[in-house]
Amino acid sequence: AKLVTTYGDLDTIFARLSELTPKLRENLAAHEAQVRLNALLTPVACDVPIEVTTDELMMGREDREALASLLGFLEMRVPSERLIGVLDRLGASRRASAEAPEGLPPVPETVALPVRPLEDAAALLEVVEASEKAPEAFVVVEPAWSGAPGRSDLVGLAILGEGADEVAFLPGALLSDPEALATLGRLLSERPGPEGPIRPIVGHRTKELYRVLLPLGLDGTGLRLDTAVGAYLVDPAEGQASLELLAQRAGLSLPGSGAVSQASVEQLGFALEEAPESGGPAEQAGARAEVIGALARRLSGELEAVGATSLLEDVERPLVRVLARMEVAGVLVDRARLSAINTALTTEARRLEEEIQELAGGPFNVNSTLQLREVLYDRLGLKPQRKTKTGYSTDAATLEKLRDEHPVVEALLRYREVEKLRSTYGEGLTAEVAADGRIHASFNQTVARTGRLSSDQPNLHNIPVRTEEGRRFREAFVAPPGAELVVADYNQIELRVIAHLSDDPGLVAAFAEGRDIHTTTASGVFGVEASEVTSTMRARAKMVSYGLAYGMEAYGLSRRLAIPVEEAAAILERYFEAFPAVRQYMDDTVVQARQRGYTETALGRRRYLPELASDNFRIRQAAERQAMNAGIQGLAADIFKVALVRLDAELERRRLASRIVLQVHDELLVEAPASELDEVEALTLETMRGAYPLSVPLEVNLARGTTWASAKHG
Repeated sequence: AKLVTTYGDLDTIFARLSELTPKLRENLAAHEAQVRLNALLTPVACDVPIEVTTDELMMGREDREALASLLGFLEMRVPSERLIGVLDRLGASRRASAEAPEGLPPVPETVALPVRPLEDAAALLEVVEASEKAPEAFVVVEPAWSGAPGRSDLVGLAILGEGADEVAFLPGALLSDPEALATLGRLLSERPGPEGPIRPIVGHRTKELYRVLLPLGLDGTGLRLDTAVGAYLVDPAEGQASLELLAQRAGLSLPGSGAVSQASVEQLGFALEEAPESGGPAEQAGARAEVIGALARRLSGELEAVGATSLLEDVERPLVRVLARMEVAGVLVDRARLSAINTALTTEARRLEEEIQELAGGPFNVNSTLQLREVLYDRLGLKPQRKTKTGYSTDAATLEKLRDEHPVVEALLRYREVEKLRSTYGEGLTAEVAADGRIHASFNQTVARTGRLSSDQPNLHNIPVRTEEGRRFREAFVAPPGAELVVADYNQIELRVIAHLSDDPGLVAAFAEGRDIHTTTASGVFGVEASEVTSTMRARAKMVSYGLAYGMEAYGLSRRLAIPVEEAAAILERYFEAFPAVRQYMDDTVVQARQRGYTETALGRRRYLPELASDNFRIRQAAERQAMNAGIQGLAADIFKVALVRLDAELERRRLASRIVLQVHDELLVEAPASELDEVEALTLETMRGAYPLSVPLEVNLARGTTWASAKHG
């Protein structure tokens, strides 16, 4: 496209190849015939008879809420942002205003306030003292970064008091001034007032800011609202919504965000403004701070309207600080051990590569799909299973079906497993070890719609545990000298939540009496005494139980157990006959979600599912599974988050040196000095067991060890 724009047509491009870069010139010359054939085959047909006029094809007003819901359900975040941008530009001429929804204030206009750089600590003190004259007014703090938020230098901080007529900008260089640092700490810290904390702090993704400020001795205990977290609680479909997208949907202008959302303007009621010039970091941070402030009041009302205020105050808001403290602490890694694991995997991968080539009858690039396809289906004559747009598939599911057809398939599957471990974890984890010998991953609370936490940079949640090689990586996560890792995870929390929510007598009794739940389930499903349950029966019952927690149906169960769909359906039917209250709960959940349009946990976590009303059967069926899943996973997530917040608070209150360093699904790791081990173990058990009053016991598996592996596996 760039070449056509520059030169006009193909003839001119090929006539002026000498003006292009050597590599591009070489590629075009080698493929001229293909380029010209492509041009011949792909013209726009301009002679097709059309029976409507252009006036009839003009687009009307789109349903932004339905569109955002559909694209969110399909997890098409980037296309969503692009499409909304296009629609905004198309609708830029349809400017209008309307009254705000009843009971909620309109989002105030932004006016591109002037930004005043602060020259010294004294100037910052003036800003802080001015904010103290209106102690109940919030203060927006928005960072400007040199690179990735929380992982790069802090260029400065925009500070905007509610109702102020200018934005103050604290240059990052002043953070080396002890006086300025102390004054900033005074601004960020919670100070009790008669009706709550004074000078509440508002920000967007403040965890990243905490990650940089905590090592400087600044602890933002005054956080009142994180607009990213607030928007997520109002509608978890927002996920990791950028401030630009939130501003766009609210009809607010923001540098670099393009046109604003007309539909939001019509819903919320205020005049559109043109986006201000982006300016430098100070101006950009100032404009962002103004938008955050404008969103804050609105979000507070929306949180109240959806009943999520308590969830924010008691769980999600304090969790921001807990996760930041975990990220700053990091988890210690034995570099030598990690390197040895990586070396062993590299050696094994090379050995398997040679074995595959020998079995295939000659050398080829094992990682090349084209070459592998030729080897499997042409040279070795294996029967193709599935055809894609580019040819017969060589993916894992296909290879599994061919496993018994030729020994090369087994070697290929093993090679891919080892190579993934080597590249993703052997090399990947090594690259993430910081100068202090620790991995400082990020933990995200606004990604999963069920409320579950996720991890990235690196993703420590995905460290494999089912294979021996995968488990070996846990040997590289260690405690420092004189300390151990206390590892605690909830025992079968999803199944206990199912028992609680369904109040099924059989499940409740099994948990209350401490019986093996999978043996009990197998006994009911297969109609035998518990003493007669075989390992195969127990394994299948376990798959059914956990599958139900994720909305699995007969087809999914058949894939997991490698059995016909009919047999899987019969197993599910017998499960529901043995535990009828579970089926009733799931049926009632779907009906209630269809009536309300959302599911809701006991703590007020909602998940909206407008797809339940879809005319498309598959979309509607997927939404029904999500409705069943949301209540179970949502309450499990709430329980774990409550435990995490309470445990961190109690460790801090007791002034213990122990600290939470890692969270993986329903498991947490506490790094504890030897002198505190007994106290920390008892505290962890008490806190996790008492996080929520289920009708069945909340049991916790707890162990200690000098490495994650030794604590987890003995």
